[in-house]
Amino acid sequence: MRCEQWASESRQRALVLVSVLWVLLLLSLLVTNLSLSARSFARQAQNAEQAVRASEAADSGIVWALWNLQQSGVRQWLADGSGHRLALADTHVWVALQDESGKVDLNYAPTELLDGLLALVIEDDTRREALVAAIEDWRDADDLVRLNGAEESEYLAAGRSTGPANREFYDVEELSQVLGMTPDIYDRVRWSLTVNNGTRGINPQFAPADVLMALPGASLVTVEQFIEDRRQAWEDEQPMPAMPFDASLYIETGRAGIEYSVQSWASIKPWTEVRQQALITVRGGFPAVRQQRVLFDTAGLPQADSAGGTDDEQ
Repeated sequence: MRCEQWASESRQRALVLVSVLWVLLLLSLLVTNLSLSARSFARQAQNAEQAVRASEAADSGIVWALWNLQQSGVRQWLADGSGHRLALADTHVWVALQDESGKVDLNYAPTELLDGLLALVIEDDTRREALVAAIEDWRDADDLVRLNGAEESEYLAAGRSTGPANREFYDVEELSQVLGMTPDIYDRVRWSLTVNNGTRGINPQFAPADVLMALPGASLVTVEQFIEDRRQAWEDEQPMPAMPFDASLYIETGRAGIEYSVQSWASIKPWTEVRQQALITVRGGFPAVRQQRVLFDTAGLPQADSAGGTDDEQ
């Protein structure tokens, strides 16, 4: 009898011990989970706080560009898309100001200029000519298909639900809808295009390298030297250098100093980054932002750490 009672008590003590161990294990897991949750919440709070700071810093980059446009002489940046860096404690801001007159107008550029820009990406002449024709078919008002171009029947045959708009491009992003345009081609050329000029040509004083390379007679050596010469002339407050090759048919300077685009990138190490773009119009000497947005898709845009620039403030 005593043996049976002792065995029963032993089993009960064992069950109690096991239950206590399970409770301790569950409490340990609960504490660990609470600790991890607290760390995760702290990290989320830190991320949110850094995102707000980075957004405000990117805003300050836009304001910096607005302020610069009101300066005179060499104090004003050469608006050719070159970068300007600003360090604010642990926050770094990179701002690029681009006079839109230096870009190719998607609605007015002649065939040769569009072809020259696309030639930087598409080597095959037939494919490039077809894409240029499709762009021109998109922006013209009629439904007559150009040689190698694309109107509604070509879009439908390619599986599209609609044809071209048969009007001017509202924005550069619409270019991605043109038949024959691929993401890789679009990413390469979109930062060289605009819909804000209203002119057939480009202003070489502010044109990016890819736009200058689109001009007939251009070469990498001459373009790089011209960009260096015009930057030096700007800093020395001297007249802009003459073009090193004849591209007079594609030169327009009348729209300079009116429409600008600004890229503002703010980063806080190790992982927070905000990129914004603003379109600025200058009227009566006063610049004003008419559109501002966060850039989520920046493919093809030079990276702030590799796009060059000057350290304006520390």
